[in-house]
Amino acid sequence: MLINMFKIKPLSQGLQKIAAKTPLITLTSALFFFSLPSSAQAQNVSMTTTNWAPFYAESLEKGGFVTAIVDASFKAAGYDSTIEFTSWTDALEQVKEGEKDVVVGAYFSEERAQHYHYSLPIYSVLTGVFKKTGHELNFYSSFDMLDQYKLGKLDGTVVAKSFDAYPFKHLKGYEQVSLGLKALDQGEIDLYVESYAVAKQVAADMGMQADKIEMIQPPIEDNDLHIMISKSIPNAIEIRDAFNKGFVQIQANGTYETILKDFNQM
Repeated sequence: MLINMFKIKPLSQGLQKIAAKTPLITLTSALFFFSLPSSAQAQNVSMTTTNWAPFYAESLEKGGFVTAIVDASFKAAGYDSTIEFTSWTDALEQVKEGEKDVVVGAYFSEERAQHYHYSLPIYSVLTGVFKKTGHELNFYSSFDMLDQYKLGKLDGTVVAKSFDAYPFKHLKGYEQVSLGLKALDQGEIDLYVESYAVAKQVAADMGMQADKIEMIQPPIEDNDLHIMISKSIPNAIEIRDAFNKGFVQIQANGTYETILKDFNQM
């Protein structure tokens, strides 16, 4: 089953507020920006994230296609970038404290926006609830129905505003997706909340048969991925705006589409 997980959609209300405070990026201004000498922008950006294949992971070529998009965007802006992979909670904390500059691949939340500046959306990810094949639940119409079961998710992650606000009685966080899927497989939990592509990829990497887990209908949400820049570093706004302009440029010159094709994402 193939799902087209990328589409352009309107910004969330929170991101609309942020975008309203961000200088308008036009193609003309972006190209003018990149006509400036690269030496004026020469700087290394330290990045971190977790292993979240197929989007980004240390085991993937170039760190995965999302990492390649981020690297290309920074390169277009005259910046060098390096990335280290760790647990998701450690990645968030390191960037929040300014030990690293950027978290690669994050969903938006108002709470996070207090500590990080958000980039423009760079990709869109379908998120849903997974069950082990044979489980009784095939469809849900409310979170009340899900709350009858033991749920799991990646620790420290945002799922969706409505999901995150619901007071689930039995929701456990796991440090790695593989640990969550293992718990699902062994019956420690009944359901696991994750991106469709990630759940399928990690299950395959673990040696689980493709048809051993299924996504319950309907999906929870189609979430935008961003990079998040630490508000604890002095040049945070500069890095955010440079990335956004670089991202505009790689879309205009075809680099973005080339990366997606190279990684079989189109």
